[in-house]
Amino acid sequence: MQTTWTSPSLTLSYVTLKDFTPISDMLAKEGVCRWLFFGPNTPETTHAYFLPFVDQNNLALSEKRTPPHFVFTIRDRGTGAFIGQCALIAEDLSPGAYLTGYQIDEPYWNRGIGSEACTFLVWFASRIAGAYRLNADTAAGNQGSVRVLEKSGFVPEGRQRKYWHARGEYHDRILFGLLMEEIEDDVLSTLDKLFS
Repeated sequence: MQTTWTSPSLTLSYVTLKDFTPISDMLAKEGVCRWLFFGPNTPETTHAYFLPFVDQNNLALSEKRTPPHFVFTIRDRGTGAFIGQCALIAEDLSPGAYLTGYQIDEPYWNRGIGSEACTFLVWFASRIAGAYRLNADTAAGNQGSVRVLEKSGFVPEGRQRKYWHARGEYHDRILFGLLMEEIEDDVLSTLDKLFS
């Protein structure tokens, strides 16, 4: 069963125990967590969150079945350097719907990597996960994330005012959605060539 996918510039693999240190280092940074409702995190908090995903992946893969959630490490295809992580987390009450998320480490901001990772998640959701819908959210002030989601085909579906209180401020939460039926066949065909 495939566990790694590539694009011209990225390698995306199911998260493993060896990924915990770079993910923990990234999520301990104030800048990375600026627009998140959590963090900066201690290594223990990050490990506690990601360990169940690694365990579920290992069990599913050993049984030759698809994992229930899809959490990926993003690395530079050429150098293998850690860039970030992205995920599709199954929505408990809606089989086939997934929550989309991504975090990119500070040295790799403003290079289009968030957009490429989100586009990968859309492709993966459609072609491998069998999703019918993707959900996403971001703080209203996080214009970079808003652009990533819109570029990937997500549409705004609502706004929750003063939803998060983080780092001494209130943040509105913008809700986004993408129905797989809205993705044009030619777009998916192009993505098929991009991700292998």
